[in-house]
Amino acid sequence: IHVMPERRGAEGFAEAVEKVNELEPDFVITGGDLIYDALQVSYERADSLYDLYEKLCGQFGMPVHNTIGNHEVFGLYVKSGVDPGHPQFGKRMFAERLGGGSTSTSFDFGGWHFILLDTVGFTGTRRYFGHVGPGTLDWLAEDLKKVPRDTPIVVSVHIPLVSPTLQTTYASSEPVPAAEMVTNAPEVLALFEGRDLRLVLQGHLHIVEQAQVKGTKFVTGGAVSGGWWQGHFRGFPEGFVVVDVVGGEISYRYETYGWQAEDAEPGR
Repeated sequence: IHVMPERRGAEGFAEAVEKVNELEPDFVITGGDLIYDALQVSYERADSLYDLYEKLCGQFGMPVHNTIGNHEVFGLYVKSGVDPGHPQFGKRMFAERLGGGSTSTSFDFGGWHFILLDTVGFTGTRRYFGHVGPGTLDWLAEDLKKVPRDTPIVVSVHIPLVSPTLQTTYASSEPVPAAEMVTNAPEVLALFEGRDLRLVLQGHLHIVEQAQVKGTKFVTGGAVSGGWWQGHFRGFPEGFVVVDVVGGEISYRYETYGWQAEDAEPGR
């Protein structure tokens, strides 16, 4: 989403919310990067962005479940000037404002289990990378213990677990950058062995793509902001994914909502 007061970003998000309300889904799952940007700014700026997001998010006519993205992390970059001892530093701001006290959550609906998983790791030099940390892995293992093995599962992550676009963009001898894909994806997916993992919803890349491994679809869902409210990104317009489940079968489509950037950059 990357909501911001600049670039008419708040207006764009409001229009997306209006379109979602017209479609009347049972609920909304946001895919992370809800605001732009808490990584490298002061507390006052980050706080105002969270306020803006919460205000606009309150216009949805159905429940909203939020996934954490890298841009929700407060003060991580050294250039922010934020001390790690700040009470809202890092993921604490998201957890307290949008996560019900946690950065990974789950819920049940219609006989399905939904998991919103934190895939944002921190380096020792105060940067982010795609990683599911030990504490989150433990949380996931405990969460799955409560779920019957035949229950269909949907997982939402921000930084992707699987991406055919990334894996075909870089040379075979060149690894995908750690900031673009989860570095310990096999360890995460191993926890779902013997489970009915039907769908993994992914963000971060601002593109739409699908991969399938056995019975699991991995769908990267584009971006409400397109190219950060400056036009389309790599040919993908501003939009969001609509998922339908009928008789246990999953289908999805990418839905645009008519927003047009001012002074869109050529080729975006």
